[in-house]
Amino acid sequence: MSQDMADLCLRRVRMNYWKPLLLTVGMYLIVQGLGIWISGGGLWVETGVVEKVSTGEIQPVVKNPEKAESSAQIFIYIIFMTIVLLILLKYKFDIIIKIFMFISLFFGLSFTFWNLIGEIGILIATILLAVGYWKRKNFVVMNIVLIFTIPGIGSWLGASLSFIPSLILLIGLAIYDIIAVFGTKHMVKLAEGAKGKIPLMFAIPIEEKFLGLGTGDFAISVVFSTSILRDYALHNSVFAVIGGLFGLIFELIALFIYITNKKDATLPALPPIAAGMILGFAVSLFVQL
Repeated sequence: MSQDMADLCLRRVRMNYWKPLLLTVGMYLIVQGLGIWISGGGLWVETGVVEKVSTGEIQPVVKNPEKAESSAQIFIYIIFMTIVLLILLKYKFDIIIKIFMFISLFFGLSFTFWNLIGEIGILIATILLAVGYWKRKNFVVMNIVLIFTIPGIGSWLGASLSFIPSLILLIGLAIYDIIAVFGTKHMVKLAEGAKGKIPLMFAIPIEEKFLGLGTGDFAISVVFSTSILRDYALHNSVFAVIGGLFGLIFELIALFIYITNKKDATLPALPPIAAGMILGFAVSLFVQL
């Protein structure tokens, strides 16, 4: 690409894409903020998810959070569920898909609100899920549902892993994301098949179409920032989140430039987010607060 073409693309990004950029950044920060809030506790949240898991009030996802094998266990589970979803989509088992997604959304929402405001949070989660089902074609409503679903799932997984297994999982899934998008391309097929059926992605309005951003990219980043709280301080987790934000912005700008010249584009979002989070965490080790 020539310098003139690069300058033209950057000008178009500034003119047409600043709103979706800000929207995506805002959703990332809200999801991460909620994840850290319910995981670490404080400000209405007396006991965070990390402490609840460590004391046995909440059972961890894996039996041995400190062992590296635990990350492999979760990784295999994610691969297995991806394969199951692909099969269900291929053979159009829509009822099974809807039941599975309803349970997943209800669990995530309930877990988030329960840790925020107690048992009444389950009622709030039920109402929000009902509104989401009623207005499932409204991207704003579904984005809100996903924003409150991901912190619950991500914090539970993150509180169930110590730092090293979580780091291994983050790196492993980032590599898998590249292979699934550019190699096997099955993640692209999953995203296309899920449109209008499974709320697997945030919908970002851009010009006259929507950009899909995978919820898994945000969920795994919450897992990592939560796991940091197990073994390190709050500022270490915050630095990781900020690093991930820079990775997300880099990804979005690259995507906006890419779609300037191409009709459709699919780029893996987790690798730059993961790289940014790891770098942000590394920087935090040299900062004393």
